[in-house]
Amino acid sequence: MTQYNDLFFRVNTGDTGDRNFGNESQNTIAYQSPDIIPQGLTPTLNPADFFAGNYSSDVGQNLVESGDNYIYLRAKNLAGESRSGSVSLYAVPASLLLYPYLWADNELQTSDKNVDNGNKNIIKADSGKVAVTDNPFVWRAPTPDHYCLISRVSTTAHPNPVPNAPVGNMDQLTEFILDNPGFGWRNVTIVDANKPDYTTKGINFDQGSASAMVTFDIKCVNVPAGASVAFSAGTPGPSPLISLGKTSVPDTLPDQAGNRNWHTGIDCLVPANYKTTIDYSYWSNGHAPLPGMSITVRVLPFVSSDHRLFGRLFTPEQLGMTPERCKALAGKRGIVLGSHTTVFR
Repeated sequence: MTQYNDLFFRVNTGDTGDRNFGNESQNTIAYQSPDIIPQGLTPTLNPADFFAGNYSSDVGQNLVESGDNYIYLRAKNLAGESRSGSVSLYAVPASLLLYPYLWADNELQTSDKNVDNGNKNIIKADSGKVAVTDNPFVWRAPTPDHYCLISRVSTTAHPNPVPNAPVGNMDQLTEFILDNPGFGWRNVTIVDANKPDYTTKGINFDQGSASAMVTFDIKCVNVPAGASVAFSAGTPGPSPLISLGKTSVPDTLPDQAGNRNWHTGIDCLVPANYKTTIDYSYWSNGHAPLPGMSITVRVLPFVSSDHRLFGRLFTPEQLGMTPERCKALAGKRGIVLGSHTTVFR
C-alpha cells in the first residue's frame, strides 16, 4: 500500500494518506488525529461547512466532566469518485497500547441515541472533498482523567471491521494501525474546569408526525443571580438547532409569594418525525441555591391566528413568558405540552 484511496482519518494535520512504508516522515503514527473533534458542551452550527473549512487545523477542545460533550468526525475522500461511509466512535480509558478488545464494546451514541448498528451515521464526500458528521456523538465524560477516542469509517471498498481475530501483541497492533487508515485515534483530556454542578440524564423528545414551530423554554425559580443554565440537543433537523448556550441568570425581584422567577427560551421549526434527547445543565458559579430552587424545561408549540386551535390556547403573557419573549411571540398563542423539572433541596 502506498496512497490510500478512500475516506480516511489523519494521524496528524500533515497526513495525506500516503502509506509509503519505511519512508514516512517522523512521528506520523500518533494518537492525535485532528479529525476526531471534541467540541465541548454546545453543538456546532453548520458543522459540515465549519469543519471542512478548517481542515488544515486541529480545532478539538478538552472534554468537560459531568456534561454532554459533542464530538464530530471528518474524513477526506482520497478516491477518484464520490464515496460514502458509515462512521462509529469508541471511547476507552487511556492506555499506551489500544488493543481493539479494550474499546470494541464501548461505542458512543449520538444525540438521538443511535449507535451505528443500523448504518445510520452516514458521511459522504466527492473526490478530494471532506465529509463531516452532522449528527454529533455525545459523551458524558465521567471523571477528570485521560481517555482515548477511536473513530471508524466503513465503506463498500473498505469495510474496516473491528477485528474479530485477536490483536494481542505489538506486531499485530502495528499491522492493524498501519493497514487501516479508516480508523482514527485521539488522546483526550477531561477537565473539571467549567463543569456543570448538575446535568439531566437524557430527556426523550419525539416531535410526532407533523412539523411545528416549537418554543423550548427554561424556567428558573429561586435560582441565585449569577448562576448559569443551558440546554441542548445535537441531533440535526430543527432550524435553528435546539441549543441554548450557557446563560447567566440575572437578579430578579420576588413575586407575591416571595419567589424569584426568570426564564428564557428559543423558537425552533422542528420537522416531522424528529427524535432526540435534550439535556439541561446548571452551574452554581459559587452561589448558594435559594430555598425552593427548581429548574424546568418546557415545550410550547405556538400557532398563528389562522390555526384551528388558536382560540383555545393562551397568550405568551398568560403563559408567564418574559417581556422579551412575549414581544417575540406577539400575536401567537400556545400551550405547555410537556415539561421536566428538577427540584434542588
